[in-house]
Amino acid sequence: MSECKIPDYRTGRRGRNWTHSLCSAQKAGAVIVTDETLEAVAYAHEPTGPGRFRPWITTAGARYDSHEVHPEW
Repeated sequence: MSECKIPDYRTGRRGRNWTHSLCSAQKAGAVIVTDETLEAVAYAHEPTGPGRFRPWITTAGARYDSHEVHPEW
């Protein structure tokens, strides 16, 4: 029997599926925070506009790319 794949949010590997991994971590109970200020962010993807490439937003309205945030347990 083969071993199960460890989720990217557990390994810290910020690859191609990092946004999906962050959303999965958030559903599992993690709080997603910015790397610099550790401020909590929420996923607010928009198909067009500024949210297309920077889908994570703080309560103050600052937007972040998926590679600028990480999960905190």
